Amino acid sequence: MKKFITLLAVLAVAAVSCTKETALQSAGQQTLQSKFIGGTDGETVPGTLLVKLDENAAEALRKGGFTGLSSDILNGFKATSFTPAIPVQPKNAKVARKYGLHQWFMVGFDPQTSPVAAAEILAKSARVSSIQLNRFVQPTTAEKAFEADLMLTKATGGPSEVAFDDPHAVHQWNLHNDGSISDKAVAGADVGVKEAWRLTGGDPSVVVAIFDCAVDYRHEDLADAVWRNEAEIAGKSDVDDDGNGFIDDKYGFNFVNCFAINADYINSSLNGEKPAAIKGSALNSIAGSGHGTHVAGIIGATNNNGKGVSSIAGGTGNGDGVRLMTCQIFQGSMYGSDAQNAAAFIYAADNGACIAQCSYGNSNIITNDDLYINGGEMDGTKISSSTLENAALRYFLDPANSNHESMEGNMAIFAAGNHKNPYSIYPGALSYVISVTAFGWDFLPGGYTNYGPGCKISAPGGEWSGVRDDYAGMILSTGVSGAAQGSPGVETERGESKNYVYMQGTSMACPHVSGVLALGLSYAKKLGKKFTREQMQSMLLTSVTDIDQFNKGGSRSFYDVSSGNNISIDMNRYIGKMGTGAVDAWKFLMAIEGTPTFLAEAGQTAKIDLSRYCSPSQTYTISVDDAARTALGLETDPVIKDGFLEIRCTKIGSGKMTLSASVGKDNEIENGIGGMSYTREISIASRPSATSNGGWL
Repeated sequence: MKKFITLLAVLAVAAVSCTKETALQSAGQQTLQSKFIGGTDGETVPGTLLVKLDENAAEALRKGGFTGLSSDILNGFKATSFTPAIPVQPKNAKVARKYGLHQWFMVGFDPQTSPVAAAEILAKSARVSSIQLNRFVQPTTAEKAFEADLMLTKATGGPSEVAFDDPHAVHQWNLHNDGSISDKAVAGADVGVKEAWRLTGGDPSVVVAIFDCAVDYRHEDLADAVWRNEAEIAGKSDVDDDGNGFIDDKYGFNFVNCFAINADYINSSLNGEKPAAIKGSALNSIAGSGHGTHVAGIIGATNNNGKGVSSIAGGTGNGDGVRLMTCQIFQGSMYGSDAQNAAAFIYAADNGACIAQCSYGNSNIITNDDLYINGGEMDGTKISSSTLENAALRYFLDPANSNHESMEGNMAIFAAGNHKNPYSIYPGALSYVISVTAFGWDFLPGGYTNYGPGCKISAPGGEWSGVRDDYAGMILSTGVSGAAQGSPGVETERGESKNYVYMQGTSMACPHVSGVLALGLSYAKKLGKKFTREQMQSMLLTSVTDIDQFNKGGSRSFYDVSSGNNISIDMNRYIGKMGTGAVDAWKFLMAIEGTPTFLAEAGQTAKIDLSRYCSPSQTYTISVDDAARTALGLETDPVIKDGFLEIRCTKIGSGKMTLSASVGKDNEIENGIGGMSYTREISIASRPSATSNGGWL
């Protein structure tokens, strides 16, 4: 169970600060300062420290257990255990060594002993290269949550046409916003996915690991979408049937507090034997708010099944949606530790996840990467000083651990935070992961969202007006109604869940980006294309709608959930600080496809300079399929005049058109030299407004 320890008193004595500007008094404290990484803010697991040994000491300890532990490491310190911090050997030993994961150990000692005092003793050894507090991971909880089952029967408004037969899809403005759900809603303030579904609905080869509360794998809208470890499902209870080091990990694994209670692991890991497999508690989606279930539903609830909600990458009703793996690091008031979170990243990498969906982060004031990790650059020379969980994150991201055929490496998506602060929380602020800010159904920033440095992109996060029974501005997804009342103890007693919940926050914005990324990987596979992680990130960050154009500055009234009052916010503070813009699924798929996209303003005649795409001197015919014609609201055919393609879209939507021509034909001689036909496909994205230069992408 999570314990709360106030470190302020002992840290004031030790004077170990995040900035490391305060001089330590004793020689021991000075030595500790030179080795202490990861900061001191937050709550720590009692009686444990994370210690990184040099190569020789680490090897000796792994081979010989306590007998291989040199006396100069302990310096008379009474350790109750000294075990590998990563409980299961990573599958890719070479990459694990690259990031020093094999050198990390967890030291156990009397819980009444100050962790800083214990660290000071251990730091004296030359064999100890780094020391880190084993802190609890901090969730980015939803700003507000409401059970939706009863409210949905009262809801009005919403688009008359939706892509799938999911009954609650009309209430999901975040997926398709035509402005009809409310007079406050702005058409197009969504994730731009409706037309993208014509190209792909997802693919089961894309596995998204949900770092959160457990996903409710029995939910009617998620049961077909969860990742399944078939060997464990078909195997025996309390047995590691698939040999991956984790027992009964049927739909993922519960990392909360599982290692500290595994006596078999402690006994076997230090006596030269192969460590025993790890057994955690059963996945528990009920304890807490059902946050992980809500997040999962945004990404991959099963589409077109006649139930509940639609999702971004949940397929088309043919078993073709992405799969959702639970990496449970929160369970009600119990949180996983840094060590357990690190193990979760390694588990995700080793068991097939290519996207890590992470609605959590460190809420303390951290203003640069070094203060967070005391290490470094993704490919720099400071890997040895990186914290354990950051090393594990890098292990997940490494190209050698790629888990999808369409991308070299894996990607991690984080929430920017709900603190109204002018910077992203960490780890999302790191330069090699994506941090997501939140906007509402009017394209304006959510009054709770963080913004500024570290923030990479924006997505729908929802916003509640504070009016009772009027939650339509929030994000509707799968949930666990009544989850806050706690778990009845055994998940099998629940039966089938049919619950749907409204929530708001950057925790909700984050899975929109994970879902769009999952959709993009699905489409890349369909096209037989492969990209590096950096290329995929670049396409994602440039496939956006400019949201600053909707922010007119001035002040805006916002209902503040934490205070229960309406507060005034200066909107100028968000301009240019919400990331590159609002994520757009259609544009992302077009970038993956390699088809250039032109932005047209709905209701206006747009002129496309053909010289950017092909020779304007040629004579072209234009073809538009019925789906694109309907999506764009084309009431007149596009025409070419003076080298410009003129098109008038009356609806917000997306589609493609084909320009056809021929070259090389001899028109002077009958039956003379024949011509070669060729085509050029372009994409049109009709949005509420477009930049003056046409928004070329």
